[in-house]
Amino acid sequence: MSQLEFARFAEFVASEFVEYPRSPTGDVAYQESAKVMISLMPRPSLHFVVNPKVWAVLTAPVRLEIVEAMRMIAPCSIADVAAALDRPADALYRHVEKLKRAGLVVDAGERSSGRRTERVFDLIADDFRVGFRNTTLRTANRAYNDTIQSILKIASRTARDAANAGALEAMGDDRNIVGKVEHAWLTREEFHAVRAMMMGMKEYIDARKGRRDGRLYLAAFLALPVTRKRGAKARVEANKKKGSSPRRSGRAVRTRASS
Repeated sequence: MSQLEFARFAEFVASEFVEYPRSPTGDVAYQESAKVMISLMPRPSLHFVVNPKVWAVLTAPVRLEIVEAMRMIAPCSIADVAAALDRPADALYRHVEKLKRAGLVVDAGERSSGRRTERVFDLIADDFRVGFRNTTLRTANRAYNDTIQSILKIASRTARDAANAGALEAMGDDRNIVGKVEHAWLTREEFHAVRAMMMGMKEYIDARKGRRDGRLYLAAFLALPVTRKRGAKARVEANKKKGSSPRRSGRAVRTRASS
C-alpha cells in the first residue's frame, strides 16, 4: 500500500466511523485487522481531517499537546508522553484512548521496559490539517475558533509556567521571547505572502523536532481577519432579512492544528 493509499484509508476510518470500522456482521476481527493494517504502514507526512467531530477530538488543549509531543517522539509509550509534557501518565490514558477511537492514534505494538511490558502508540500522520467536507459554515467557524482558543490556552499556560520559573528574558543577548500583536490592511495576495512566511517558520521548527540539544521552545502562529462586533452584528441582521440559510463548506479548507 502506498502512502497515498494509506492516507485515504486512514481518512476513511476517521471520517466515517470515528472508531475503527466494523464489518457488516460486526466481526471484531475485522476491526483488529484494520488496526494492524494502519500500525504496520509507514505514516504519511500529512492527514486531512474531514469530520469536524474528529477535529474537535484532536484540538482539545490536552490532546493537542499530546499529539504535538508524539510528533517529536512517536512511536512512544504513554509514559514517554507524560515525561515530555511533565504530566502524570494516569491523566493521559483517557485522552490517548479518545485519539485512538477518532482514528488519529494507533497501537504500534509492545516493548519491554525494565521488568514490564508497555504499549507503544504512533500517529497516523506526521501532521494534521482541516479538510472539512459537507460542513456548514457555522460549524466550520466554530471548529476554527475552538482550535484558536486551544492554541491560546496552551501558549498562555506555557508563558505562565516560564514566568513563574523566572525563565523569560526579553532584553539583551539572552533574550528568549518574542511576542507582538500587529494590525494591517492586507490584500489576499499579501495575506498569502504572510502565511507562506509563517509556514516557512513552521517547517524550520519541524525540521528540528527530533533533536534534544538547545532548549525546548513553543511557537504559536496566528493570522486571521478582524471583524468588529458592530459589523458582525450588522451582517447577521442583513442575512436574516434576506432569509439566507447557513452555507455549507464544500471545499477542503486547509489550516493547521498545531501549537
